[in-house]
Amino acid sequence: MFRSDQAQFEKELSPQGESRLFNKAMPRDVREKIVYPFTFTSIMALGALASTCQKTEADTAFLRLMTAAIGADPESYKLEDDGSYKQKDETRLAAIAILKRHPRLLFVKGIVTDHFGRKIFASPYQLFLGAGDVWALKQVHEEIISNIKDEKVRAEMQAEAQAQFEQQFPNCPFPFDPKMGEEVLYDDRNIAQIAQIKENLKKVAAVIAGDPCTNSVATLPETKAVVEELRELFAPKQDEVIRTGLHFPIAIMQEIYKTYAVIPAGARSSFFSREVIGAALDASTAVDGQCYKVGLSNLDFEKGPDRRDGLFCRHPKGIPQKLAPLKDKLGRTMFVDPSDGESCFQASNKPGYFDCFDKNGGPGACGGGAARGLLGHVVAMKTYVRAKTSYFQNLCARSEKRRRLDV
Repeated sequence: MFRSDQAQFEKELSPQGESRLFNKAMPRDVREKIVYPFTFTSIMALGALASTCQKTEADTAFLRLMTAAIGADPESYKLEDDGSYKQKDETRLAAIAILKRHPRLLFVKGIVTDHFGRKIFASPYQLFLGAGDVWALKQVHEEIISNIKDEKVRAEMQAEAQAQFEQQFPNCPFPFDPKMGEEVLYDDRNIAQIAQIKENLKKVAAVIAGDPCTNSVATLPETKAVVEELRELFAPKQDEVIRTGLHFPIAIMQEIYKTYAVIPAGARSSFFSREVIGAALDASTAVDGQCYKVGLSNLDFEKGPDRRDGLFCRHPKGIPQKLAPLKDKLGRTMFVDPSDGESCFQASNKPGYFDCFDKNGGPGACGGGAARGLLGHVVAMKTYVRAKTSYFQNLCARSEKRRRLDV
């Protein structure tokens, strides 16, 4: 039975669980980091290790799966003969590869911390839901659940997927109303956060209007304070563990661009681009970071984002320099234009302006703010939200069909 297997894995892989190796004396986190073959000197010991390798791989699979899922990690790069690292299929996810070997881990729950420091209690399936990673969800249904040969187990997994969707989005109405957009997926935390951000953005617009932002830098303490307040609204709350809703709604970016439209052009819009848009990008989910760095106007919605590239990469070793992550720069010295994916750094020889580069390191045009074409940003963001919401609508329609069959 699938559920009994799930319960077994949850018990074995709980944070309090003990290792099955070395008479349960070695903590799992230590076991993960030690390269076992180098700790043995005898053939007998190596033989004992060989007998436990399969169990060790299974025991650590859940830990690797959770970090890979929340980070939208690509499959590993392969070292070529010429010394370069390459990956033929840029859409392949490490989490999907793990799930193909351990499909019953799909619905096992645990706690994981994302790149922004948010602690999340969820299963890998719910991590994809909360991050809005619709491409990973599509792969899960088409390549994992649909390929389960045992019809009873497959039906149980489909039912569990429905149950975990409803747990993740407790306020989602049925039947699903696509006209509500992303809002149908919000939990109470999402609703409160967006309301607070809207109020803060009003204050941001007001203080920036009275601040010259000389050389794209805030000159009034009120401006610095209100932007810092916004950063606090993005930041993880102490002792908070996210269990439902979206990790970081795209509506936040939409609200920011509505505010950007009323910011005076020039140094003020440059300051807003770097400090506000950049800070929001820093708080975005890993999958959204992949889409933003590609550029929403360039994104193939059917194929999905380039998994090797993104604002946050958990595998910097082996990643070509042109695909390197931008962590620790966003919102401070630069931002990424979500529409076209250009990286915009403060110009060294022209204060208040940006030097823009595409993700391959090529130079772009210099501009004084984020939206060289605000309408294009609005359209791209709306299209992005619509594409994601459409997939969630299909998931809900599938759930509705199951309900009717169950009745």
